[in-house]
Amino acid sequence: MSFLLKHFLYIFLLFNLCSIVRANTPPSSKQLETYRVTITNRDVPNVVVGCDDLGGQVLKPGDLFSWKFRMNIYGTNQYNCRFYWFEDGNIRKFSEFPLFDEIISHRCGIWLFIRNRCYWSVAQDGFYYSDKNASFPGSDWSKKNDWNDI
Repeated sequence: MSFLLKHFLYIFLLFNLCSIVRANTPPSSKQLETYRVTITNRDVPNVVVGCDDLGGQVLKPGDLFSWKFRMNIYGTNQYNCRFYWFEDGNIRKFSEFPLFDEIISHRCGIWLFIRNRCYWSVAQDGFYYSDKNASFPGSDWSKKNDWNDI
């Protein structure tokens, strides 16, 4: 078994173990604002996604990874995510950035009693964001980050 394949399997098992050990629902407060973040893999062969305390997930093209939470009292929720692009058992690219923070929360919406939504699309040319579940690509999507070569 090649070194990179072993590395891929190790990361995959580690993310799955984290998702079993940790709670399925991220911490939330009593505040009324609710958010849902959804990540969709558009066209990358295999993506491993790991976001802070949420564990890890392997996404094939068309797969979704989603979670909901309530904003904390200070409005400082932040979810940092790591993305690994695997192809033929090898890590091809990597990226890490905040998928949700104070700045992004304002674009997702700040409505009380209504679920505010943040959509992310993982594509071969980078990471796109929208506050609407619109067709991709389109004018509602903004490119926010690129892949880094390994």
